[in-house]
Amino acid sequence: MQATLEDFFKALRGSDIEVSLNAQIDAARATALVGWRERELLKSALGATLVKTVPDRAIFDRTFDRFFHFDTFGTRPAGQPGAAPAAVPPPDEQLQSNAEGSSQGSGGPGGCQGSAGQALSQLLLAGDSATLSRRMQQAARDVGLTDIWFFTQKGYYTQKIQQAMGLDLLDREITEARRQTQTPQRVAELERARKHLFNEVRNFVERKLSMYGTAPTRELHDDFLQTQKLSNIDRRDFARMHEIVRKIARRLAERHARRKRREQRGQLDFRRTIRANAAYGGVMFETFWRSTKIERPRVVAICDVSGSVRQYARFLLLFLYSLDELVSDVQSFAFTNHLIDVSATFAALPVEQAVDKVMQAVGGSGTDYGQVLEDIDEQLMHRIDRRTTVLILGDARNNRGEAHAEIMKTLYGRARRVIWLNPEPVSFWGLGDSEMKRYAPYCHIARECNSLRHLERTLDELLRTNSASA
Repeated sequence: MQATLEDFFKALRGSDIEVSLNAQIDAARATALVGWRERELLKSALGATLVKTVPDRAIFDRTFDRFFHFDTFGTRPAGQPGAAPAAVPPPDEQLQSNAEGSSQGSGGPGGCQGSAGQALSQLLLAGDSATLSRRMQQAARDVGLTDIWFFTQKGYYTQKIQQAMGLDLLDREITEARRQTQTPQRVAELERARKHLFNEVRNFVERKLSMYGTAPTRELHDDFLQTQKLSNIDRRDFARMHEIVRKIARRLAERHARRKRREQRGQLDFRRTIRANAAYGGVMFETFWRSTKIERPRVVAICDVSGSVRQYARFLLLFLYSLDELVSDVQSFAFTNHLIDVSATFAALPVEQAVDKVMQAVGGSGTDYGQVLEDIDEQLMHRIDRRTTVLILGDARNNRGEAHAEIMKTLYGRARRVIWLNPEPVSFWGLGDSEMKRYAPYCHIARECNSLRHLERTLDELLRTNSASA
């Protein structure tokens, strides 16, 4: 039973449903209570313990139906000799068979020989679909088919499952029949049966690859996307990138929400507690807690959306607005050569649509950081105080214009923190028309940031530092 549940958890992960350790424990307890015989009851019990959101419910239902589908071993083409196939068990018996198969051993070193010790050739020639299906399921478990990741492994697992079912013995029978020249009809039947076995096992492996191989392949691709320079991300990957950003944001939210929950009670103040309870002989009648107030940061995001860095701005804004549980107030500004407040766009539209609209409306070329800093001084400086974190994203390439670094100095003196994220490598700072080395002294943090991993680290640090210094 446990092995079947673990395989089902793998299938759920392959369908992009996260299954925590606590959820796995709850699912195992629920399964022990309801048993395997009633399909709908089991489906309801597992769904109640494993599904956390409404969209996940539909995915869970599809995955459950696919996973607990009895993989019937197809009959041979019409016109071929052999007995009619055995009846397929009713759905609830199929479910019980699938679950119990995890605890059954193989039929010995010669391959799975079935409960009655029947040879593979006998089952194939008799068309015993039910027994062949059970043997194929058991062979798949014996060879670890749930570990399949890539389509290049299909041939390997197809061969291993056939061998576990008794392919070697079948091949010996075919070789022996060929030696007996008076039995050409049996040779033809055995060869057709062997080809049929190969086709059925290959199709079975392909179905399992689509169930188990999706998650590892997607995880590899996600890891690749998270380390790629954001400017190199193809548009076709944007939807996946948005989903990755939401996942990372949820992870950050959970991590820092735990810090906030700890803050509600704080840590035990031993010295004060012992002093207050000294009169009671050390018995702790009254406890005192030491806590640090954790404030949600106010963030002003100022993003260069010119052609060279607009992709970075897209994902920074998406990140920030996905952290609404932890960031109390985000004001966002975009610029090429003038500062434009785009906060209203994000207030009016879903974050993905808002990002697209800002990129289309504000993007351009001819960046003028000096003019933008003058706009900050005129429009924004009076709003900056010791609770405000200013987050600037840009390459600081000013097209030989006036830098106005003195405004950065003023901003540095007023804000709680000034963080500058530059997509360019540090070795490029100050080269050509880059003013980064003139701006960097007036930043609390100035760092290279050109991938999702960099963004995650920076925002994690922003939230962590805010709580530590509050």
